Amino acid sequence: MVDKCIHNMKVGKAPGIDSLSTEHITSAHPILVVLLSLLFSILLKHSLVPDDFGRGVVISLLKNPDGNKFISENYTGINLSPVISELFTPR
Repeated sequence: MVDKCIHNMKVGKAPGIDSLSTEHITSAHPILVVLLSLLFSILLKHSLVPDDFGRGVVISLLKNPDGNKFISENYTGINLSPVISELFTPR
């Protein structure tokens, strides 16, 4: 299941606060799938979620480049989350 989730991840996205991108995970050695499966199993068994899974960086993006850059309603925010936490998050 972890392997399937890794291959379904979108590439070309900005890295999160951990500086890891999707490409790091998709290009890693196949043993990473086994290790992540073990990690997720342990987290579920002990009902734990690492604090870092909830951390991220919020980036403000201008919705319309021709719009007024001084009005906050012309911006939207995106959250750059750690790539490992994105794997753990159900979609």
